[in-house]
Amino acid sequence: MSDYARGSLNLDDEDRLPWLEPADREDDNDGVSPLKLLAFIVTGLIALGVIVGGVYWIQNRTSSAASGGDAQLIAAPAGDYKVPANEVDAKKFAGEGDASFAASEGVERAGRIDPSRVPEAPVTAGPAPVEAAKTAAAKPSSQFSAPVSDATRGSAASKPAATAKASGPMIQLGAYGSQSSAKDAWNRLSKRFDYLAPLGTSVESVKVGETTLYRLRASAGTGAQASAICGKLRVAGESCLVVN
Repeated sequence: MSDYARGSLNLDDEDRLPWLEPADREDDNDGVSPLKLLAFIVTGLIALGVIVGGVYWIQNRTSSAASGGDAQLIAAPAGDYKVPANEVDAKKFAGEGDASFAASEGVERAGRIDPSRVPEAPVTAGPAPVEAAKTAAAKPSSQFSAPVSDATRGSAASKPAATAKASGPMIQLGAYGSQSSAKDAWNRLSKRFDYLAPLGTSVESVKVGETTLYRLRASAGTGAQASAICGKLRVAGESCLVVN
């Protein structure tokens, strides 16, 4: 027995154990190669192109067969393309276009402004609240001594005299640069409007900044009359202001 045989197990081929044998290596050639994959993609694209081309060819062949293959000229109908509307069939309205056409041709219309129709009179505070305020203001003075109460009565008695000079509500017809201009304006207005002629007038100067203006005012009697007169003047296109 040799040294090699002496130092190892003496196992024959028949005595070899199968679980001690090395495992067999599997072949790595089962995967798809890149060339095969590329050929598969190209084949699919070609098949898709054939299908699309076939469908397009069938559709064009069907439309060509239906039209006969030749373009047809559509004949225009005989007569005018546009026909004017029949005025007999149009609906008519009473007074349609009469005023506008007549005014544009220079015809004077019969419409006039009625000066008697004045706007609604504005709500103005009556003299009663003013008298009540004066009475309320005079009541505390009665609590003082007699001389003080007498002086208060004297000043209260002089106030109605100042209001009497104003002669009630007035209407202001404008403010002018000179007294003569204000008088000329009154002459013009009193001739144009007869209801202004019997009214009393006054021209009052007022300083506005560095300019002196002259207010043309007329007494109107009562507040209702002043509002009515101003309403008529505004309807006629004149300026008017009620001054209490």
